[in-house]
Amino acid sequence: MLSSYLRIALRSLWNKKAFASINIFGLAIGLATCMLILLFVRHELSYDRFNAHADRIFRVTMHGRIGGNEIGLAGASAPAGPALLRDYPGVEAYTRLDGNGTYLVKNGNKKFTEDRVTFVDSNFFDFFSIPLLKGNPKTMLTEPKTIVITESTALKYFGSTDPVGKSLTMGNQGLFRVTGVCRDVPSNAHFHYDFFGSIKSDDVGEKWLSSGAHTYVRLREGYPVEKLRAQSPQLVKKYIGPEIQEFLGISYEEYLRKGDSFGFQFQPLTTIHLQSNLENELEANGNIKYIYIFTAIAAFILLIACINFMNLSTAGSAGRAKEVGVRKVMGSVRQQLMAQFLIESVLLTVFALVVAFILVILLLPGFNDLAGKQFDIQSILNAPTIGYALAGCLAVGLLAGSYPAFFLSGFKPIAVLKGSIQAGVKSGWLRNALVTIQFVVSIGMIIGTMVVYRQLHFIQNKNVGFNKDQVLILHDTHLLGDKAKAFKDELLGLSPVSSVTLAGFLPAGASNSGTDGFIPESAENDITPYRFATYQVDEDYLKTLGIGLSAGRNFSRSFGGDSASVLINEAAARQFGWKNPIGKRIRTIGNGQPETKRFYTIVGVTKDFHFRSMHERIAPLVMMYGGDLFQIAVRVKTTDMPGLIKMLEKTWKANSDNPFAYSFLDERFNKMYESEMRIGKLFGIFASLAVIIACLGLFGLAAFTTIQRTKEIGVRKVLGASVVSIVALLSKDFVRLVGVAIVIASPLAWYGMNEWLSDFAYKVNVEWWVFVLAGVLAVAVALLTVSFQSIKAALVNPVKSLRSE
Repeated sequence: MLSSYLRIALRSLWNKKAFASINIFGLAIGLATCMLILLFVRHELSYDRFNAHADRIFRVTMHGRIGGNEIGLAGASAPAGPALLRDYPGVEAYTRLDGNGTYLVKNGNKKFTEDRVTFVDSNFFDFFSIPLLKGNPKTMLTEPKTIVITESTALKYFGSTDPVGKSLTMGNQGLFRVTGVCRDVPSNAHFHYDFFGSIKSDDVGEKWLSSGAHTYVRLREGYPVEKLRAQSPQLVKKYIGPEIQEFLGISYEEYLRKGDSFGFQFQPLTTIHLQSNLENELEANGNIKYIYIFTAIAAFILLIACINFMNLSTAGSAGRAKEVGVRKVMGSVRQQLMAQFLIESVLLTVFALVVAFILVILLLPGFNDLAGKQFDIQSILNAPTIGYALAGCLAVGLLAGSYPAFFLSGFKPIAVLKGSIQAGVKSGWLRNALVTIQFVVSIGMIIGTMVVYRQLHFIQNKNVGFNKDQVLILHDTHLLGDKAKAFKDELLGLSPVSSVTLAGFLPAGASNSGTDGFIPESAENDITPYRFATYQVDEDYLKTLGIGLSAGRNFSRSFGGDSASVLINEAAARQFGWKNPIGKRIRTIGNGQPETKRFYTIVGVTKDFHFRSMHERIAPLVMMYGGDLFQIAVRVKTTDMPGLIKMLEKTWKANSDNPFAYSFLDERFNKMYESEMRIGKLFGIFASLAVIIACLGLFGLAAFTTIQRTKEIGVRKVLGASVVSIVALLSKDFVRLVGVAIVIASPLAWYGMNEWLSDFAYKVNVEWWVFVLAGVLAVAVALLTVSFQSIKAALVNPVKSLRSE
């Protein structure tokens, strides 16, 4: 019996090849899109959950308010971990991780610049579930100058040779003995390092008022983190209170009365990737908002695809009333007809599912590039995914086939064969509502895409306060050591080079930057210091980066006292409350002793420039002359960039035997918004797919309506109606549906995009014309879709339409 149903179903689908193909392809697109999005969402939600005790691990973070400025640091005081273990019985263990910059790593002739180097406590691999392949976990990081490397790093430096017991040269820190090899850190971890050195090889500091290391604690089974949070103020008072007294000369109680605060928070390990955006994060994190957005998009696109499928199935069954009548006359009972319609519908969904899996496999490499992931075919072709997909398709097939199965199968043969039944008229309001929902989603996504692209264009083209074009950043120049100044002078001798700067900080990318507390010289001793970003630069910094002065002068070699001078930005001047800061002096807080305080004279005020992401307001900045200058930026004046690169490489190799590497400042700046750019591209693609699927649904409804009104159209043509008037008659109802969708979608999209833009300190406005343009596009697409069926119906000979009369 089942084989008979399948043969009849396949014959029926074959007889309506075009209609079945549209139906299958529309559902397949929706299913494929949903699977790809959910693959991305599932991976984002899985971060750090591979750890054995993930639910009991918390990162210790530092928060507070100093001098009117809020602070939130991903790192914690280096002594915090040991103190928490010592003072609080609920803490079972702690471990620390101190990311420590870029190293030139050597093993014989093999040398590479590595920036995934960190130093950890000896229990690190017991704390985090990163499998060890070689080495004794109890002893391998207990001594200084020992290091554990990942599997891929071992292959890179030692090939097939066992690396344990051998040594690597780690920059200027000398030889490190390899004591273990671990698996590569999983992609769904919030940190990724290839070298894990013993923390005894690194100076993490002993002061509490500094973010010495990223610190994690593991609580005992059943111990609530709320209890630890409630006890943490005691920890602050006991250990940080004395340092506040030492540095500021006021008691901890006075510090609190001034409105300032300082404390620790305990962040669940599994929330770091999606719900943390603190200073000094180990990596750029994701955003939980995007998970909500993409989950909603997946649900909406799947809903649109299912609505289309049901609409097209309904439209396809509208002309089968007479078939039902004939089959009943020939002896078919209602149960047989119901089974036939349901099997046909489920068969369509199975075909759609097969096509969807093929589409996913074909699109996976491109999706990986777009999403920045490394999914493989096994991520999709596994038992749980296939099982859920089959269950979903079965539900959709049964639901879509329920209309013809339960409604058409109940017709009386005589009434059907006389043509007195018009199938589905009463359900028109439901189909209209479903199509309206489709266009609400589609128009909302069109508006969202336009706003995202406008914001990205704004970021990339806004005047950031410095000239990021035609500037090259030379990497690893700290390896030059004492030769750096001479190397700079050589670069200045090259004709395509207009300016060169040696600096500790450059906008975008890794730099040597710090945060210090400053107090006006004239202030009272008990004033809370202002917390400013501090950068070390040379006299060519402003010229090379194109940063303007609003008052005073730049640093100069001709002024011997500039080592005790500073430049501040306009934001810092506003923070101090000074209209004319030139000549005023500020001082550091030192360690509370007069002889450790350093005084600086302000010689210039720079115009504000975006030295951080536009997610943040321009912060107060102090630039100091000289110091640890290890980065080189080169402003060039040439169109022959390949030729210039060769010149720079030749000059580099004359001064260093280390690899030559470089990047462009504008590319580094744009990379800060890599996540937003990906979101923009994904938004555009998903919006396009939503519109395509919605148009298929509109096509189905137009086909259904045309079949229902065939005789009406024939009568109107006999009475003299023109093709244009009939097309207008059939189209106006659909345009009305799109109009309703615009009215519903616009406020929802306005609210959603304003929520997204709230993450940016500098942003575009959601203009009215965005909604108008999205509405015009939706109406145009709807008319284009409907016009095919409308014109086709209007051109039919009325004799054929009225023949049964």
